[in-house]
Amino acid sequence: MESADHVLMERWRLGDVRAFEALVRRWEGPVARFLARYGSDRDSAADATQEVFLRVFRSGSSYQPRTAFSTWLFQIALNVARDAARRRRIPAMLPEHLLTADADPSAAVAKREAAAAVDRALAELPEPLRLVLVLRHYQGMSFAEISRVCDVPATTLKSRFAAALDRLRKSLGALKPDYKESEP
Repeated sequence: MESADHVLMERWRLGDVRAFEALVRRWEGPVARFLARYGSDRDSAADATQEVFLRVFRSGSSYQPRTAFSTWLFQIALNVARDAARRRRIPAMLPEHLLTADADPSAAVAKREAAAAVDRALAELPEPLRLVLVLRHYQGMSFAEISRVCDVPATTLKSRFAAALDRLRKSLGALKPDYKESEP
């Protein structure tokens, strides 16, 4: 897909507006999910996603195909997310569409409570740990790709990822249901 992205960027730089539209269609979902999980609410994530692609549009001439398009794009998304975080602090929230409707109302409530607990635990992580966790787990990036986005060695990122998972396990330990049978 990366070579296709390079081609679309080149076509767009040569004046093909449809090539830019294709890039937006291909990447707006992953960028919006990253921004939502990184710390924006759904409305803020939508606005931030638009800001990302506005910045891509404005700085498209500076894109160099020697790096992966996704790396360049997520560097822009990270900068937008950090700018937004400096302007206001909003706890992370999972988009409602990720919470599937269950026939059992208690299961739906439990799922929402668990998602809220995960959101709170993610929001409490220090930014470097939250960033590597979101990019690795939710965006599926390799440590090498994250290294290029963050300009941090992959070995450091692996340590941060392990630390983030450990902190999440501790934070979410209270979520484990009690499997003891109640007495009659």
